[in-house]
Amino acid sequence: MQQFSRRAVLTQLGAAGLAFTLPQAAAAQNAYAELDDVPWFFLTDFEARFLAAFCDVLIPEDEFPSASQAGVVDFIDLQLASGYGKGAGLYMQGPFREGTAEQGYQADMVPAQLIRNFIAGALDQGQDLAIFGAERRESVVREFSEKSQIVGGTDAKMVFQELWSLTKEGYFGDPLYGGNRDYAGWRMVGFPGAHAYYTDFVDQNVRYDAPPKGIGHVPGTNRSASMGASAISRKDG
Repeated sequence: MQQFSRRAVLTQLGAAGLAFTLPQAAAAQNAYAELDDVPWFFLTDFEARFLAAFCDVLIPEDEFPSASQAGVVDFIDLQLASGYGKGAGLYMQGPFREGTAEQGYQADMVPAQLIRNFIAGALDQGQDLAIFGAERRESVVREFSEKSQIVGGTDAKMVFQELWSLTKEGYFGDPLYGGNRDYAGWRMVGFPGAHAYYTDFVDQNVRYDAPPKGIGHVPGTNRSASMGASAISRKDG
C-alpha cells in the first residue's frame, strides 16, 4: 500500500547519501509540484526509492541537480501509469522470439510490468540500491548494463536501456511532463527551449544566451506552470 508522499519517500534517501534537498523556489519549477504531498500514480514507495538511486547513478549531482532532484522519478512514474507503461502502440501478441537491439522493444510484457518485475527481482536478490553506498550502487548498475542476466524474469540489460532512455527523457524533456525540475537539464546544456521565433538571432552565427522557457512557461517568471493535482486522475491507495 502506498502510504507516503513523493517528497517524503525521496527525502528518506538522504540517509543513503542521496540527499533530496531542494529549495522551495526550485520545487515550484516542476509542473507537478503540487503533487509532492500525494502518493505515486504507479510506483510503490520501495520502487520509487530504487529508481531514485538507480537514476542518480546515471545522472549524479554535481553543479547541477541529480536525476531524482530534477524530478526524473516523477516523470517515470507518470510514464508507467500512461500509455507508454501500458504498451500503447506495441504489438504484444506472440510468438516472442529473441530479437536484436535494432528491432526495438522485444519483451513479452508491457514496459510498466517489465520495470516492476525487474525492481522486484533486484530487491529479492538483495540489490536494494537505496541502502547502498555510492560505489556499490554504481557497481550494481554497471553490472545490470553489461552482464547478461535474468532479474525478476526480465533481461537486465534491456531494462537498463529502458531506464536509461527514461532518465534522459525525464531530465531533458519539457518540465510539463514532470521532470527537468527548475529547467535543470536545459541549464546544463544551454538550451533555451523550443520557441517558435528567434527573429533577432536568425542571421547571427553566435551563441544564444537566454533563460530556458518550457511549453507551460509562466510569462514574467523563471518557472513552468503547474498543471495541478486536480487535472490528473491518480490511482487510489
